[in-house]
Amino acid sequence: MAQEIEMNFIVKDKKGLLAFLKSQAEEVLSDIKMTYFERKSDASFYIRIEEIESNGEKRNFLTAKGNFKNEGGVNQRKEISLPLGDSSQKYVDFLTLIGMEPKGSKQKIRHHFDIDDLEVTLDEWKVADLGDRLEIEGQSEETIKAFSKRIIKFCDPVPSK
Repeated sequence: MAQEIEMNFIVKDKKGLLAFLKSQAEEVLSDIKMTYFERKSDASFYIRIEEIESNGEKRNFLTAKGNFKNEGGVNQRKEISLPLGDSSQKYVDFLTLIGMEPKGSKQKIRHHFDIDDLEVTLDEWKVADLGDRLEIEGQSEETIKAFSKRIIKFCDPVPSK
C-alpha cells in the first residue's frame, strides 16, 4: 500500500499554468468519471471506481483511500489502486453487497504531466463548486514544495480543513 504525498491548489490562471506545464513536459489528456462509495462509520475512508479514457484507450480502476492528514499544506494518506476489467457494474454490485454506500459520481478532464519525478495534474472538474484544481504528487515532500514555488503565480493553495 502506497503513501500518497501531495499538495493541492485552486487554479486562478489556467491558460498561463497550462503553457508553463507544457513547456516542462509532454501532456497526456484524459476524460475521467469517478463513482464514489463510503462507509457511514468512517468519513476519512472511501472507495471509487475510475473510468478513464485517454488517447482512445479506456481503463478502469478501483481505488481505496483513507487515513488522511495534512501538515504544513502537504496532504498524506494511504492509497491503493487496482486495475479492473471492462465492466465496472460487477464492482459496483460487489461494493454495495459488502455495505459500501454509493455517494454519486463526478467527471473531469485531466491534464497530466511527469515533471521532476512528480505527477502534476490539472483537473477541470465538471462540478461548478470544484472548478479547476492542480495537484502535485510525489515521493519527496521537499521536491513537491520546491515545484509548488514554481507554479504559485498561477494558483492559490487549497485551504486546509
